[in-house]
Amino acid sequence: MRARGLALLAALLTAFAPAAAGARGPRVNSDEYRKSWGLEAIGARAAYEAGLTGKGVTVALVDCGLADAQRDLMRNVSRRSRDVVEGRATPVTDRHAAYVAGPLASALDGRGMVGVAYNATVLQIRADVDGGGLDGACAFRPSDLARALDYAAEQRARIVVLPLQHGKPLGGRFEAALERLVGSGAVVVIAAGNRNGPDPSWPARYAIDPRFQGAIVVAGASSYYGMITSWSNRAGLVKPWFIAAPGEWVLTDCRGKCKLVSGTSFSTSYVAGALALMMEAWPQTSGRDLIARLLDTARDEGPAGVDEVYGRGLLDVARAFGG
Repeated sequence: MRARGLALLAALLTAFAPAAAGARGPRVNSDEYRKSWGLEAIGARAAYEAGLTGKGVTVALVDCGLADAQRDLMRNVSRRSRDVVEGRATPVTDRHAAYVAGPLASALDGRGMVGVAYNATVLQIRADVDGGGLDGACAFRPSDLARALDYAAEQRARIVVLPLQHGKPLGGRFEAALERLVGSGAVVVIAAGNRNGPDPSWPARYAIDPRFQGAIVVAGASSYYGMITSWSNRAGLVKPWFIAAPGEWVLTDCRGKCKLVSGTSFSTSYVAGALALMMEAWPQTSGRDLIARLLDTARDEGPAGVDEVYGRGLLDVARAFGG
């Protein structure tokens, strides 16, 4: 991966000369970078060498809410973050949002770990139901998710992350909000699900709905060794809009000690982070066009071409920036 990133460096410096001037990215031999192994796995170094950090891009994370997250992450959380359940007094008890946000946008500060788009702004939108679902995990009502999508559109988020799974469509109110969101120009990154199914869960299946086609990318989970995990849902029906990214043994939540987590939720962090880097590089390019580029430059894996397991393949930021 190092050789490939360096081979692209000359072309990238030409393409992004203003950004590269005086740029300081992560030191690849630093403990902070090495712990964040997914960065090297997706070829993110090529973007950093071109001076890209995700600065100026707002990523809305619809989840259980952030509380007591690592400090280098909270530096990048927007003051406009909110809870869509008005007047709620119940504190955040599920750390899922913190786990997802860590590899997405933790700041570069020489400690812990670093996110893919380490200067992006995270608009965290809490939308869970008090009491949660099975085993205390956070759960969501479609009506609250609809409010969250509308708020993300109102705040002009360019990327919205939905790290959640459900067994059936989410209904008309959610779909109408999703239509308004993609109509605003935002794109959506949705987790494929963790049930080893032949197709992604909902709401990821909305990727093939003509109303949203091209504005949604579905993230499956790849392992440390670069293969799709045994538990990740496969591309199946949404294979044209499916890409795999690190989702197993992902380091996050570095508050003194770090945690290792696994799930397609964390794959969304890498895909959304890659899109944020691309949006910084090409601010006038539409989100749909950048999704198309991200998918077109994925590293083919499994059967040749678009297939029912890997979809478009493995996320490859170096190829996305190298043409």
